[in-house]
Amino acid sequence: SGLGNTRVVLTTGLSGNQLFKIGKSVCTLPEAMIYVMDYKQQYENAYGVEMWEHDFGGVTLEEYVKDTIVSQLASVKAVTLLAKEYDVSLDSSEKARVTEAAGKYYDALSQEQIDYMNLKQSDVESLYSDHLLSKKVYAEITKGVNTEVSDDEARIMTLQQIHVDTLQEAEDVMKRLEEGRDFGAAASAYSKDSQTTITLGRGEKDSAYEEAAFSLENDQVSDIIETEDGYYILKCANNFDRDATEANKVTMVEKRRDEVFTQAYEKLLADTPSEFNSHLWKKVHFSDWTGEMPANFMNIYEEYFG
Repeated sequence: SGLGNTRVVLTTGLSGNQLFKIGKSVCTLPEAMIYVMDYKQQYENAYGVEMWEHDFGGVTLEEYVKDTIVSQLASVKAVTLLAKEYDVSLDSSEKARVTEAAGKYYDALSQEQIDYMNLKQSDVESLYSDHLLSKKVYAEITKGVNTEVSDDEARIMTLQQIHVDTLQEAEDVMKRLEEGRDFGAAASAYSKDSQTTITLGRGEKDSAYEEAAFSLENDQVSDIIETEDGYYILKCANNFDRDATEANKVTMVEKRRDEVFTQAYEKLLADTPSEFNSHLWKKVHFSDWTGEMPANFMNIYEEYFG
C-alpha cells in the first residue's frame, strides 16, 4: 500500500470505545475488532489456537499481532488527515460502493459476532471509507512520480559466483578454471557461500563486484574481484533476464512513489498529536472468541476496490 507505520503515544485521555486518536482522526475499538477477527483467522489457520501465548523472544504472538493491527490502522487513519490538504474525497459512486461492501460484510455476521465485536454497519462503512480514502491520497501525492525506468537501470542478471577469503585462494581457483575445471563444480568445491547462483540488480553489491558483473557477457568469466568481504570470481549465466527486469521496473517505480509519499507522511506525523487507550486494548484477547469466524474484511475490500 505504501503506507508506513506511525507511533501512537499512550494516554488515558480517551473515552468510551475510542482506541486511539491521531489529530482529529479516531479509531474505535469495534473498528479494530474487525482487524482482530481477520488476523485471528489468518494466524490460527497457520499456527493453531494454542500459539497466541507462545513466547517469541520476549514477545507473545498475541502482542506482536496486536501491535501490527494498531500500526496498520494508525497508518490508514493518519493518511486520511491529508485528504483535505490534497483536495481528495470520495465521490458518490465510491460512497455507494463503500455502503455496498459494508453491507455485504455486516449482513454475513451472526448476531453473536456482532455482539462480541460491538459492531454497527456504520463502523464497517467508516473503515472501508478510510481505506479507500487513504488509497486515493497515496495516488494523489505520488501522481507526479517519474515512471520511466530504462532497461539498464532495472537490469537483472544471473550469475554463478565463487567467494573465497584470500587472494591466494582466488588465484588457485582461477588457475583450475583456466585449466578447464567446470565453473559450477569449482563453485561447489571452493566457494565459502552455499549459494553459488544468484540474481543481481544494481545497488545490491559492492561497487567493484557490480562493475565487474554488469560488464560480463553471457558465459564470460570475470577476473578476480577484491571486495571488503573477500575475493570473488563470477561467471555470467544470463546478462539480461527480461522478465525479472520488467518486474524490477515496477518495484523501482513503487519505491520512488513510497519515497515521495513518506516525506509527506512523516511531516504529518511530526506535526500531529496522538493518543492511545492502552487500558482498552489490553482487554482484547484472540482466544476470547471461539465461535464461527466472520467473512474476511480485506477480501471484501479487494473485491470492491482492489
